[in-house]
Amino acid sequence: MRDKNVPISGTSIIEKALQLAKALGYDEFRGSNGWLEKFKRKHRIRAKVISGESKDVDDNDSENWITETLSKILKEYKPENIFNADETALFFQCLPQETITFKKEKCFGGK
Repeated sequence: MRDKNVPISGTSIIEKALQLAKALGYDEFRGSNGWLEKFKRKHRIRAKVISGESKDVDDNDSENWITETLSKILKEYKPENIFNADETALFFQCLPQETITFKKEKCFGGK
């Protein structure tokens, strides 16, 4: 996901590890914070602050999201329950400020 400039948190690594452990039949695996720290140390993974923007968003991706994904989401709501908001500020505040990445990998944000 980092190649698509999607921030990765320690929680998402633990969740994925739990899914993999379950699929492989390791029912005793708990995915603790201690496990995460050892995993990161072993694989030389660091938490880095996301800075800058690496590239523009593809206009086709935006258009597809609006016409396909958004319309599916909005079908679940009545028109009186749909509000307009300044999505730029709203979503900007929701984004993580750092991500998990390999030690020597550059870390850029996206749009």
